[in-house]
Amino acid sequence: MLDAAPQTGRRKLVEVAGLKMYFPITAGIFRTKVGDVKAVDNVSFDIYEGETLGLVGESGCGKSTCGRVILRLYDPTAGSIRIDGREIAASAQSDLRTMRPTMQMVFQDPQASLNPRMTVAAIIGEPLEEHTNLSKAEKLARIYELMDQVGLNRNFANRYPHEFSGGQRQRIGIARALALNPKFIVCDEPIAALDVSIQAQVVNLLEELQDRLGLTYLFISHDLSMVRHIADRVAVMYLGQIAELAPRDDLYATPLHPYTQALLSAVPEPDPDVETERGRIILTGDVPSPANPPEGCNFCTRCPKVMEICKTVEPAFREVAPGRFTACHLYDDTKTTAGVTAAYEASKSIQQGV
Repeated sequence: MLDAAPQTGRRKLVEVAGLKMYFPITAGIFRTKVGDVKAVDNVSFDIYEGETLGLVGESGCGKSTCGRVILRLYDPTAGSIRIDGREIAASAQSDLRTMRPTMQMVFQDPQASLNPRMTVAAIIGEPLEEHTNLSKAEKLARIYELMDQVGLNRNFANRYPHEFSGGQRQRIGIARALALNPKFIVCDEPIAALDVSIQAQVVNLLEELQDRLGLTYLFISHDLSMVRHIADRVAVMYLGQIAELAPRDDLYATPLHPYTQALLSAVPEPDPDVETERGRIILTGDVPSPANPPEGCNFCTRCPKVMEICKTVEPAFREVAPGRFTACHLYDDTKTTAGVTAAYEASKSIQQGV
């Protein structure tokens, strides 16, 4: 199974294999199906207990859809999803009710994900109403405990979401997600709607809660700098597929896939001397439609290192070095870590000539 090498001795909490999420395209007065939008197309990865897996990529690549499918907010088209040892991909929604306390989600827009007609106490306490038999006093005590954990004043329990700032609203969402003591939380761009000054506070809160409660995160974001700060491993997504998955430091130091290289070249360096000397990779063309992805590699229409094989044969997503996975024909002939390093250096020399 994926990711076995670098995480020896740690238990897999989430196992995703061959996951697909296709949305049907219909046309005509009879709404006849004429195609599919391949939002998530054959995605596989594992997440270990206590770690944070960062999922990055440009807007529209399928990151949020992937996170929602894993929690079964959407019913997957195909594939396997195992959370805490239980297969849930084909489970009925009624059967998933007992799994909901284990897996929770923090949504991107705290304004849209909180009911404006409910008080903070009612919002945080709703999961307790649905899944526990606590008394009224016990529920209130738990609500106050959760507010303390996320740094909210207890005196605000009877206020409404519109009376809070964006950062405070996101803290309410985090408290709601923690109410049932989950093991796994999908954080769907939890800082994207916040001011930069507030983003660090929310990320630091997530890290503190992870250390204290032993949480496991799938952290979805397009902010590469923030993912570098919080993630243990990083998966890079493009047009519904995982292009590369690697430990954080390895991926940022030596990105293997041409798309990852282009993505990281767009992140500004704080050192002006380094920034001046660094080569920026400018991708040409537009991202293809997920309703009609290109034949072969889905990045071949924009890749600066495209080969003939890329246009006809889809590359396998495989381990090319211990703990490092990529879907790229540049590494088809590499059998060892030294071979991958040589291929990377050759790729970098091509990159500098782009």
